Amino acid sequence: MASQVLARKWRPHDFESVVGQEPVVQALTHALRENRLHHAYLFTGTRGVGKTTLSRILAKSLNCMGPDGKGGVTDHPCGVCEACRAIDEGRFVDYIEMDAASNRSVEEMTALLEQAMYAPTNARYKVYMIDEVHQLTTHAFNAMLKTLEEPPEYVKFILATTDPQKVPVTVLSRCIQFNLRNVTPQIVADHMKTILEAEKIEAEPAALKLLGIGARGSMRDGLSLLDQAIAFAGNRPVTLESVREMLGMMDSDVLIQLLRALANGDAHQMLEIANTMSMRSLSFSQAVRDLASLLHRITLAQFDPLSVASDDLDRDAIFELAQVFTKPEVQLYYQIMLNARGDMNLAPDEYAGFTMALMRMLAFKPAGLVKTELPKRFEFPEVKAPVVEAKATVAPVASEVTAPVAKPVAPVVESAPIQKTEPSETAPWEDVPGEVLAGSAPAVPARQEQQPSNPQPVVEVKPQEAPVVEETKPVTKTSTVIEDDEDDVPYNPDQMYGEADYQASIDDYDDFGASAAPSFDEPQAEAQEADESVDLGSGYSDYYEAKPEDDIPEFSEIGKVWYEKMRYTYPSTYARDILFRSECVAIDGTTIRLHLDPFYSGRLTNEQAMRLVQRIVDPVFGHRMKIEVELVEPRSRTIHQQMVWEKREAKKKEEAKWLKSHYIAIEDPEEKKAAIEALKNTPQAKIIARRFNAKIDQSSIKKLVSRQS
Repeated sequence: MASQVLARKWRPHDFESVVGQEPVVQALTHALRENRLHHAYLFTGTRGVGKTTLSRILAKSLNCMGPDGKGGVTDHPCGVCEACRAIDEGRFVDYIEMDAASNRSVEEMTALLEQAMYAPTNARYKVYMIDEVHQLTTHAFNAMLKTLEEPPEYVKFILATTDPQKVPVTVLSRCIQFNLRNVTPQIVADHMKTILEAEKIEAEPAALKLLGIGARGSMRDGLSLLDQAIAFAGNRPVTLESVREMLGMMDSDVLIQLLRALANGDAHQMLEIANTMSMRSLSFSQAVRDLASLLHRITLAQFDPLSVASDDLDRDAIFELAQVFTKPEVQLYYQIMLNARGDMNLAPDEYAGFTMALMRMLAFKPAGLVKTELPKRFEFPEVKAPVVEAKATVAPVASEVTAPVAKPVAPVVESAPIQKTEPSETAPWEDVPGEVLAGSAPAVPARQEQQPSNPQPVVEVKPQEAPVVEETKPVTKTSTVIEDDEDDVPYNPDQMYGEADYQASIDDYDDFGASAAPSFDEPQAEAQEADESVDLGSGYSDYYEAKPEDDIPEFSEIGKVWYEKMRYTYPSTYARDILFRSECVAIDGTTIRLHLDPFYSGRLTNEQAMRLVQRIVDPVFGHRMKIEVELVEPRSRTIHQQMVWEKREAKKKEEAKWLKSHYIAIEDPEEKKAAIEALKNTPQAKIIARRFNAKIDQSSIKKLVSRQS
């Protein structure tokens, strides 16, 4: 006769032999002992935790006749009477096991309930065990509700399911529910040890523990793995190496080496370990789970060292790694491994998914802790920041000057880059102080001996001799030169902005009231004369937009060249102010001279904007350019003014086209007069008349015409 598998041979036959389900066993034994029996029981839990086994033991306890045939309901079935032996052998007439997965229709349930009305043939209770009850149809559940609620006194229902969420609440409310928990790996390993001692088979404790982990909470799965391990080992003892080879699991030393390479930031060694795993055909999915489990144990060691078992083979390595990694790092790596389990199905293959998870852990390590060795052809050249040279000439302000003024010569202050500077109180996007707007140069620190690896722009301020002031009106003139070393890296077209940014910048050109503007004494005075109650506030967002269209100057010849070269560039806000709001006065070889309104002098102090200006100009001209910016009000049209003008012209054309198709001129004088009077009384017309001193053009008075026909 062929030998039985261990899961069937060592199936418990009484409550004392059930392992891992002590709370359920205690509740059932007390109920049987005190004769407090319910008519319906519901066992829930994952596969292999003992639902069917407890059902059979309970059926034997209800129908046990004792060795002498005079016993009653007991919590210790004898196992020798006819009822106990028949239930164990699966031939007891009054114990019916039904698989709801294959008998799920309402007809089959109706037939079962009709048989339940008959008394048991040769037993105390007729017991119906319905396995996987959640797979019954809705009509089948409805058919059994009445019988399940009030069955005959000799009928007991035992329901079992792995998914209690799918069982209707109407059924749950009619049953006593017992949740069978997953069996811990240690309990599975201890039970395996007992079985192997009885079977006289040698096995290493570490191998049994690994089999307990592989069982994943199921005692039946654990015993099936034990059968496989015994067959794999043959006549030899069951060892840890044989179990690992059988399950396709890697040695924990490999995972420890992987984490050590991660701690050292050695990407090459981590990939070498992954390649070795691939050559050995090890499961990367299993490796992800094992790595997550190892990180979990490291976390426990960090927070509670006593939680690490003394017999853990990796105890020393776990404590070592617990000291190497910080607590936030371990938490992050653990989360990455959990996400990697879900990403395995989406990855091109398991190798790619596993290595990407490893590289993701490296990518999130603190800066400077990752080792990368690139071939020489992949080494990046050192990038040098552009050098900014500012020349300021500030004339003293005086209301009245009657005597000659001495001409002091200020010393030349040269500034070299420093390693680190404290952040300024004023953010680069905020307005610059009034002193800077007036033309004063920013303070420059002294030269430092140590030079940084990535130098910031160097600012050189050379005050010139102050001329004698002959007029009462102050004169402010500042010149800024943007230049770079000749040995700097060539421009990178990829560093330019995208077309979306360009379109967003164009949309901002006609946005009135977006930013603060300089004060205009004359326009405001004219408005006040028209109506003293008018508050202009910040009605003008930009100096050039505030000017009437007729006052916008024409392009100079060099300005047209500058416009054609820069109109398709996409600078950000500060760099746009420098390039688009300036007048190009000369392009001489590698030198560009610009005139920028002193109102935007604060933009020249922003180092990021200056570097961006250089990155934008160089690709346009194809080589390194030297940019000189002088704080002088532009006299010819700028790029910004041209774009505003083009947009206004486009709007005029669209409006004219629309008006032509919807409006006609009013020919009747009386009708035209009434329309003008009505228009004058509108709030919008009053505001426009006050603010712009505008008058209504009688020739433009038109009326809307319906075009539906």
